[in-house]
Amino acid sequence: MENLAPAGNYEALDRAIAAGADAVYLGCSAFSARAGAGNFDEEELRRAVAFAHLHHVRVHVTVNTLIKDGEMDEVKALLRLLSEVRVDAVLVQDLGVLRMARECFPALPIHASTQMAIHNATGAAWCARMGMTRAVLARECSLSEISLAARQPIEIEVFGHGAQCVGVSGQCLFSSMIGSRSGNRGRCAQPCRLDYTYRGKRGAWLSPRDVCLRDYLPELKKAGACSIKIEGRLKRPEYVAVVAGSYRRGLDGLKADARDKQELLQIFQRGGFMKGYAMGVEDAGVIDPTRVNHGGVGIGSIEAVSGKLARVRLTMDLHDGDGLQIRHGHEDHEMIYAGKDALAGDVAVLRLRPDMRVQSGDAVVRLTSARQLEAARALTLPTIPCDMTLVALPGEPLTLTVTDGASVATATGEAVSAAQKRAMTEEDARRSLEKTGDTAFVLRELTVFTENAFVPVSALNALRRDALDKLADQRQEDFARKVGEEREEAPVHLPSGSVPPLTVCRTLEQLADVAEGMACWYPEDFREEALLAGLAQLPQGAWLHLPMACEEATLQMLHRLVTDHAHKLGGVVLGSVGQLGIKWPIPYGAGSGIPVMNRRAAALLFEQGCAFVTASAELSGAETAVLMAGQPPILVPAYGYAQLMLLHHCPARTYLGLDKGHAACRLCDVHSPDALHGTVLTDRKGVTFPLLRQRLPEGCLVRLMNALPTDNLARVKAAGYAPLIELTLEGGEGSTSGHWNRPVD
Repeated sequence: MENLAPAGNYEALDRAIAAGADAVYLGCSAFSARAGAGNFDEEELRRAVAFAHLHHVRVHVTVNTLIKDGEMDEVKALLRLLSEVRVDAVLVQDLGVLRMARECFPALPIHASTQMAIHNATGAAWCARMGMTRAVLARECSLSEISLAARQPIEIEVFGHGAQCVGVSGQCLFSSMIGSRSGNRGRCAQPCRLDYTYRGKRGAWLSPRDVCLRDYLPELKKAGACSIKIEGRLKRPEYVAVVAGSYRRGLDGLKADARDKQELLQIFQRGGFMKGYAMGVEDAGVIDPTRVNHGGVGIGSIEAVSGKLARVRLTMDLHDGDGLQIRHGHEDHEMIYAGKDALAGDVAVLRLRPDMRVQSGDAVVRLTSARQLEAARALTLPTIPCDMTLVALPGEPLTLTVTDGASVATATGEAVSAAQKRAMTEEDARRSLEKTGDTAFVLRELTVFTENAFVPVSALNALRRDALDKLADQRQEDFARKVGEEREEAPVHLPSGSVPPLTVCRTLEQLADVAEGMACWYPEDFREEALLAGLAQLPQGAWLHLPMACEEATLQMLHRLVTDHAHKLGGVVLGSVGQLGIKWPIPYGAGSGIPVMNRRAAALLFEQGCAFVTASAELSGAETAVLMAGQPPILVPAYGYAQLMLLHHCPARTYLGLDKGHAACRLCDVHSPDALHGTVLTDRKGVTFPLLRQRLPEGCLVRLMNALPTDNLARVKAAGYAPLIELTLEGGEGSTSGHWNRPVD
């Protein structure tokens, strides 16, 4: 299983390789889902790929944002560069980028980013069918779903360590709707890490604990995962070294001992780690509402304060340079310890700043360990053993052949002179040839063929440098994939022809009031019994909206019900792109869970048989006009409360402290006063965001809705577009125009 480490900058790349990463993932200066990371420009990218390939480490590059039509030429130039420098894979979210990459650069390996929201085996199979070589599964997948997906003819990568998005990746509009910074375009403002009030209690109800699957690598490998991904392109290089090193040991069969676990906790964690959805964590086990930043490691508590000095009884060793935090009620005071090293059980004295208010009993936490950071920086890069064969015979060219066991290179010098006094010995040659300290190589075995030869030391040194440079180039060449030719891209032609308006309704009562266009039922309850009851009441020709995320068994059940009711249904609206992996017996269209931001993405979906597609809610009116040129059958979001996030944890159950029984929960079914129904999250400005459940056989998803409906109905109709209307919580006052006049970054 691959140890896949983040590389937000060159220093992090260096530390990842030193720690034993098999591959790294990084972003270029544009079109990366972590725009805030250092990322790599062209020169840095070339250098990074050469460095990684020298050490036989693969490089995956993220081009995993949604792309506007006006940016596509720039994306093509980036793909051309990535093909030329022979990166090992490109991660994509946007279907237009996928289409262009497969058409123009067919030899370039493409991975489905987690932003593509592939949740099940059917989705993985679709990715394989589309020519992708790996699917990075959604982080909400259970171990059993990972196992099912791994049976498909495609590599499966899983998330193993670090920060987990609380919403389904690729389906989050929270950041863009409240502040114009789109998470789908790499600029998430992380509103999920803010405090909200739920049922009168304030806390970070949308802030997950960090994931740590260090102890579960054998289970993931058995399930068929080929790669374990470490999050952290925004983290410091020392974090990469510590975490990648720990997972290297785990993949090599070493269990995490107490020290290893302590090192992971110390370098960074929120909430003390969880084992993630893959290993069955639920609700209160996912969310830590008390703290959104690094939890650190407790090292003692204050036992006395005298003036600006505090005495701390230590439970762990303390070292000069450690970064500390004193937790006084709701206040955190940070400082760097400057003093003598102290052992657990000792009393250490801290010098307090005038602004620090502390008292006896306050906890002291170490945020950074000076020794840990120093050790991470001191990790040496792995050396590459090589064998050398020197031929130094009078009258023949001086020749040095070097090999790492697979790659071979030869350097040739001037003709060798016969020795007039002292001939070169094997030991003489060794002294010069073993001086490889400024390279990645180390001499393993040396064979010398010589007889009465005079070879200047300078000639040996020059030959060594030349041979090792050539071996480095050859190693990179042998490790890198072959470059394919760029092909011409055919012009993008979208089908013409109108599509009727689509009104998506949450209830059957709303459905009955739809007067024009296509009516679509988006059920609250996707359990089979509830669906059968609703389908019996559904008007003839109505469409059924599928969930944006579901397990494989649920998707197969939905397919069976759709097949059984094909005579009654007008069609199905797909909730995620992976649902294209199943053959539907009736017409189908791409809903808002498959966002279309450019014409190439629309073309791919039409080529996949979609009767219509849906424009991204993050497009402005002017950008929508570009997409809609020629009036293709594309629905334009016109009215409705936008779904800001799709949550896999239930805030109601989290509030109650429940961490088991998610699938069997009946709080909403029995109308418990503790149920989610009717509850909201309220931000610090008093804005309320409604919570709606969506019941699946495997348990509920929760839809976090915008505070106000987006209303561009008049604008959409005036432009001559087919409107998408979504009815959920009608009856309130006020509205927003969303991004119609406010383009996202």
